[in-house]
Amino acid sequence: MTSSSLPPRGARRALIVGSGISGLAAALSLHGAGWQPLTIERAPERRTGGYFVRFNGPGYTAAERLGLLDSLPDRRDPEGRAFEVDSRGRLTPGLTFPEQVNGTPMRMLLRSDLERVLYEAVQDLVEIRYGTGPAAITQDREQVTVTLTDGSVESADLLIGGDGIHSTVRSLVFGPEDLYRKDFDHVVAACVMDGPLPGMRDGDVAVATAPGRSAWINSYRDHPPVAFLLYRTDWPAAEIRKKPSAALRQAFAGFGGDLVPAMLEAMDRSESVLFDQVSQIHLSRWSQGRVLLLGDSAWCMTLHSGQGTGMGIAGAELLARLLTEHGDLPTALGSWEQQLRPLVTRYQKEALRMRHFFMPANRVGRIARSTLIRAASTPVGAKLGKALMG
Repeated sequence: MTSSSLPPRGARRALIVGSGISGLAAALSLHGAGWQPLTIERAPERRTGGYFVRFNGPGYTAAERLGLLDSLPDRRDPEGRAFEVDSRGRLTPGLTFPEQVNGTPMRMLLRSDLERVLYEAVQDLVEIRYGTGPAAITQDREQVTVTLTDGSVESADLLIGGDGIHSTVRSLVFGPEDLYRKDFDHVVAACVMDGPLPGMRDGDVAVATAPGRSAWINSYRDHPPVAFLLYRTDWPAAEIRKKPSAALRQAFAGFGGDLVPAMLEAMDRSESVLFDQVSQIHLSRWSQGRVLLLGDSAWCMTLHSGQGTGMGIAGAELLARLLTEHGDLPTALGSWEQQLRPLVTRYQKEALRMRHFFMPANRVGRIARSTLIRAASTPVGAKLGKALMG
């Protein structure tokens, strides 16, 4: 075996950092390709929650290859209604999502749905070690060695950093986060609600937008509604150090009729609220020797792209196929990046466009968004809406 080749099937060992969607997808895919994955997760237990996901495109195709589709729900209700909240707080007809985008059917679900299905598929196949993470990483031509925060040491043929936008693996191997993170002037908050909102029923979606602010509420079949708030600020890094309830009440004062105050009150009662700035990650390479970054660790496209979770699954499934196809690691990782990068670049650029749909930057943008939604009921408008979502 040369220094760049891989051991025979069954003897190949991978260490995966992060048990989110990308990490679990990597564990499942690599196990199916004959690897022995070990997943480590710094959280003390499995995490749940998250906002809604438009699941289609490459991630949908990869999930189908992995045999996951039959277990993934579609949370949309055929009787559900889509509303826009106007400046007076009234509900008006809104824009619905198309049935098919990026060459595949569209499913609306939650991040927790994807994470649960992946976890159930992999839990009896792969060890997941909670409450620890990487403290130091070294590598040579034969292996990569990770010293963990609990003092243990693990060696593998491949280390995968699937530990999110604030990746420890990336910081230890590629350098500080500030070198690669490009911040939007946006802050996002999301949580699962503890009950329905006034005037809404299961399956309804309501959106309130104004220059620099937007609020989304998605309700589903067999699941509580999910609240999603987005706003612009000149200093997002300073904003997220505030207490979420105080920052959100200041940002959304007098906004959204009765809908947004009810969302804020539900967030006050919630035990888990996502509150973070919106950023992308841009690296010139996603691997260095025997260390590879996957998902948000490598290319975080932001929630505006609608493809973050899907590309984590697609990247993991493609990696396993190429590691099987190629006998040496550099060739496999090079081919993997060559195939993935055009898609990631496309979705990162789309996120820059879609951010104006999620939250208009000014009054002109809000009028343009409203015009598109009104036109969506026409054949031409429907095509425009489909192109926008895709």
